[in-house]
This record gives sequence, C-alpha cells and structure tokens, in this order.
Amino acid sequence: MKSKLSRIISVILMAALICATSLTLSMDTEAAPTSFSGTVSDKTTSDTLFLITSGGTMQIKIDSATDTSQGKFLLPGYKVTCSCQVGADEYWHALSITGSSKTGAASVDTSKIATVTGSVAKGTNEEMLFLSTKDGTMEIKLDPTTDVSGVKAFIMGKNLQVTCSRGSDAYMHALTVTDKGGTTALTTTDTTQTNTAAQTVTTQTPAYSVTGTVDKATTSAVLHLNTSGGKMEMKIDAGANASCHVLMPGTSVTAGFYRGSDEWLHTSVMVNNTSKLAPVTTLDSQQLTVSGTVTESSSESTMFLSTSGGTMQIKMDASTDFSGCPVLIKNKSVQVVCQRGADEYYHAVKITAK
Repeated sequence: MKSKLSRIISVILMAALICATSLTLSMDTEAAPTSFSGTVSDKTTSDTLFLITSGGTMQIKIDSATDTSQGKFLLPGYKVTCSCQVGADEYWHALSITGSSKTGAASVDTSKIATVTGSVAKGTNEEMLFLSTKDGTMEIKLDPTTDVSGVKAFIMGKNLQVTCSRGSDAYMHALTVTDKGGTTALTTTDTTQTNTAAQTVTTQTPAYSVTGTVDKATTSAVLHLNTSGGKMEMKIDAGANASCHVLMPGTSVTAGFYRGSDEWLHTSVMVNNTSKLAPVTTLDSQQLTVSGTVTESSSESTMFLSTSGGTMQIKMDASTDFSGCPVLIKNKSVQVVCQRGADEYYHAVKITAK
C-alpha cells in the first residue's frame, strides 16, 4: 500500500513539474522578441511604422526606447527589419529597427558652417538629404561622419535642423542633423515662378564652373543641372551675365557659380552649349505684340510660342531685350514685342514675363 501511494505521489509530482515547465516555456515564448521584415509604407509617421510584409501591412509603434541607430531611414520603399514585442496596449512595439546603409564621403571645409531648417522632402536617401526650406529644396549630402544621433528617424515631412559646410564636390555636407519636432505637409514647386529668390544676395564673380544638362525641375529662379557628379541646384542671380536664356530639359549648359551668403550655390554666368542666338538682321518698322506660353521645342535662337491662334516661331538675337524675362523655361507665360526681319521671320524685340 505504501509503495502504491509513493508511486501515486511521484506521478503527481512529475505532472506538476511538467506543467510548471510548460508554463515557464510558454511565458518565455510570449516574452521573446519577434522579428518582422518588410518595406516602409508612405503612411509611416514619427510614432508608428507601417511595415508592408508578405502577410499584409503591420502597424508597429516607435517608442522613445526604440533603437533606430542601425535603421534611421524610414522612408517609403525602404527595406527594414524590426525586433518587436506586444505591449500592454496590444500593439506591436519596436525594440529595434535595422536597415541598409549606403553613405559617401568628401573633403569638407568646416571653416564656414551654415545652419538651415526645413523638412524631409521626396528623394531623400541614406546618401542625400532633400531638405525643403522657405527658399527652396536643398540637396545636402550625408557622410559617415555626419552626426545623426539627434534624429530618431528620417520620415517624410519631418522637421529638421542641419548644420552643414561646403564639400570639395561643391555639395553641402551635413555635419549634424537634429529633430525640430513635428512634420510639415509637402508641396510641389511652381515651375512658373519669377526670378526673385536670388535677389537678396549680391552677385559675385564665379569661383567655379560646371557643365551638365538642364533637369526638368529647373525654374526661372533655380537651375537644376545634371552633372557627372550628380544633380546640382543653383539660384540664378537677377541680372546674370547670361549667354543662355533658354533652359529646356536636356539642354547642355556650362554654369559659372559661387557660394552665396545664404549658403546656396549661385550662378551669375551661364552658357548654352546646345544652341546660340540667331543672327541679327534688319527689321521692318511695324511691331506686333503677342502673348502665349513657351513650348519645349524652343532653343536659344528660336522661341516656339503657343498662342490662341497657334504656335509662332520667333527668332531671338543679340538685340533682343531679355530684361523683363531673363530666363525662358517650358510653359513660361510671356508677352513678346516682335518685328518682321529681312529673313522673313519675326524677331523678338522685347520679352516680358506675364
């Protein structure tokens, strides 16, 4: 009897041990972090990562304790891996976020440091910060030495403060980047803006020159130039000494530039390498004034003007007065005073922006 009782007690103790072990294993499993991999959705905010996975889109909370040191770029389409746990609010919470990192380096002149504020704009990646500021969008390179410890994560529209200096590649390079708090709604650039953005900076003699092709993002105030080293942005000085008045996408341009007091690159000299002004010819005495929009077919020698009566071809030569409209871009609205030339073409006498 005693032996039978001992066996029963042993079985009960063994069952209790097995239950306790199972409970412990269950608790450990629940407490263990779980990893999820996917791509960042454009819905992501400073507080919540929307992660697109093979099983659907997850909402993962980003806390103050979340380690983002290896995955600061939470931008649409970026691939990241999150180590997560379920919180008391039943949401997944990120313990850490990791992603790829590709950075570049350049010699940077730190003797002159500028501080700018703005919001993260479309195009930002691990190598380049596109910062939307009140004066336009700046392209600021991010180096391995850039201190980004003050940024929780780079998210579209996130407000940042950046200290930067000019590099040997003519780009601004970020020295430090810190959060400014909040986000800013992103807006598009008006491609018909007038040439006013650069008028607060005194025109200087160009210190450098670069050749590239005009990018479609170019406006009347800012030249976007695709070069062998990447896309450069330069404010076009008012009254620039230009041998280039027509900035159509794909046009080859050589720009003389310098660094302005506002830390932007400025061009005061531009040369059109694709086309030249038309030859000067004798004009008749009758003037015709027409209005319309400049089409993409325009070149340095000929404006193709879309009017209510059709498209006109108007020659531009050394005697054309460009003071009322120094730069012609696609879809620019203008008024042209012209006269018939001895070559039977209309020639622009004066061009004014509308």
